[in-house]
Amino acid sequence: MTRTTFQTLAIALGVSSTALTAPHVFAETSSEQQTIQQLRQQLNQMQQRLERLESQQNMQGGSAASASTQGETAPGKSAESQQYNSSSQQSLAEKNSSMLEQMQQTEFSATMEFGHAINDWDDTDKDTGGDIDFNKLILGFDGEVDDFLYSFQYRFYDGYRFLHHGWLGYELSDSDTIKVGLVQTPFGNMDYGYLGWYGTLPYLAGFNDNQNLGVKWHHENGPWTTDLAYFKNDQLGSSNTSYGANPPGGTADPTFNDDGSIDSVGDQGNQSENQLAARAAYTFGYDTDYTTEINASAKGGQLYNERTNDSGDNWAAALGLNGNYGNWSVQLQGTHYEYHAKNAPESETGISDNVIQIGAFDFNYLIPAKGQMYNVSLAYSMDVDWGPIENVYFFNDYSYISPDGDYSAINGGDGSMNDPQLNDLGFKLTAGPYYAWFDIITNKNGLNYFGSPVDDGWHTSYQTHFGINF
Repeated sequence: MTRTTFQTLAIALGVSSTALTAPHVFAETSSEQQTIQQLRQQLNQMQQRLERLESQQNMQGGSAASASTQGETAPGKSAESQQYNSSSQQSLAEKNSSMLEQMQQTEFSATMEFGHAINDWDDTDKDTGGDIDFNKLILGFDGEVDDFLYSFQYRFYDGYRFLHHGWLGYELSDSDTIKVGLVQTPFGNMDYGYLGWYGTLPYLAGFNDNQNLGVKWHHENGPWTTDLAYFKNDQLGSSNTSYGANPPGGTADPTFNDDGSIDSVGDQGNQSENQLAARAAYTFGYDTDYTTEINASAKGGQLYNERTNDSGDNWAAALGLNGNYGNWSVQLQGTHYEYHAKNAPESETGISDNVIQIGAFDFNYLIPAKGQMYNVSLAYSMDVDWGPIENVYFFNDYSYISPDGDYSAINGGDGSMNDPQLNDLGFKLTAGPYYAWFDIITNKNGLNYFGSPVDDGWHTSYQTHFGINF
């Protein structure tokens, strides 16, 4: 209802009021006077209602005019400024919301595993059939926010624990990624360099599946992949409580028996510093189910000795083949390496210059200072419908070390032994999140790893590992 309408109604009411007062002048009876009084009251009520309606209309019109004139801006700010601020706040809110959504996409993972082993060199295992022990607990997460990547994994074992890997990454482009932190060394066949559970001699020696602290650039261009990395140091300091095998450093002295023979060796004291690594690979049959990757890699750098405070050097090179042919997988790798250490005298460490002390999984052992390593792996994966079992995976990993010169895995490296060999034959069953590995691990002079005898004979360990992936 407009202002003109209200004015018209007011005029009409005024005329009506004048017309109604006339009977009052000429009225002679009390009944007529009462009727006129009632009509006046009704007109007054109608007039009050119209005034309230007109007042409400004026207030709405004024608010609309104010909004139209000022654009609903705050005092001292233009409409354009308020619109810009509103748009900026909306954009920031949308950006934060998008970031939160991506953070919520972080994938958390966990693995809990138990193990059972029977070693043919252990009389207790022969008498009892071995024990089932806690093997490991793995906690990790992976994710990305826009072009930023991150990955972390921490492992708990019986009596020790360590960071497996932890890095921050950034995607420079669709083809290039850079990672900083504890990252995998680009060397040999990746990701593991073997296809079973236990591993190979090159893995135990630190030439496959090894993580170190530094920065790595990764480039992909169709069938080509290229990696270049710089590592300030191995793992997170001088220690053998790590996943990857490296010279562990340290300055502990050896212990001797009453007859003067060595009871246990001390620390040789070497640790890798300022290492460079490079890897290039080409995949034939790229983007198909039948692929053959050929790769070449090299690494090397400073070998610092904590006992002598002097630096030697080390280097290694490898050629590898990684093939996937439907259900079949095959890996081949040949590695040549040399450590030129500046060691303290053997009388101070109990360790010969013919060997390099390596450490991993809270255990130290000796490898030849120079030599060649070879490994071949074969695996077959078969989907099945055996109740809850979904997949059966068969594998065999074989590896061999050819030392340059005399070498022994015991007696501080003094003496000569036949070339070390290691074979892991077995299969894995998968049922949803549950899994079980069954391995027959045979070795001959196999680096004295976890106590296996070094006597030029073959020894066997029967192992089962079962767990769940969360």
